[in-house]
Amino acid sequence: MKRMVLITLVFFFTGSLFVFGQDQSNSADPKAFAMSEKCAGPVKGPEPGVLPDTKDCAVCHNVPRIYDELSGSSHEDMSCLECHVPGKAQANKYESKERSFYHLGYYDGHEKWMETSGNDVCLRCHTDREGESLGRNCWECHMRVDGMDEFVLVKDKKLPPKGDNIKVKKIFPHSSHTFRVHPDAEMKKGE
Repeated sequence: MKRMVLITLVFFFTGSLFVFGQDQSNSADPKAFAMSEKCAGPVKGPEPGVLPDTKDCAVCHNVPRIYDELSGSSHEDMSCLECHVPGKAQANKYESKERSFYHLGYYDGHEKWMETSGNDVCLRCHTDREGESLGRNCWECHMRVDGMDEFVLVKDKKLPPKGDNIKVKKIFPHSSHTFRVHPDAEMKKGE
């Protein structure tokens, strides 16, 4: 177990250096940037009602696998914006190269989004787990990394995310949105 933790930490720290600031990049930890101190706190941005629904997020950003997993999960009634701060809000706080799916948070009303760090985005709803000392991030067990996704920003949202309509393309590890505890993530007692 100690060896696995060490490998994970090395992978996390070396990989996260390459995630932000490049149009086509790779990330070692899907939530690496969300744990940064810079991320915690309010961000001015549009109300969720003026942003696309979950299915449209998946189409424009070219992440149908995430949408399909979410649709079949215990979180199927949730929208992307219940856990992710939208790019339009991030634009008020971050440079282009720093904006990503990894900014976790929620809408707090009056054009104010609250960014969270660590497990705070999960514990907002899963209050029954608040008192526990988990010793790890929720997504380490519930959002196993499996393969890669190609995230895009389009120039014209009325056109498909292909060819000349792609403004930005980033490649990142696919984090499962089934939210099930994955067998390979189970902690053994005493470790």
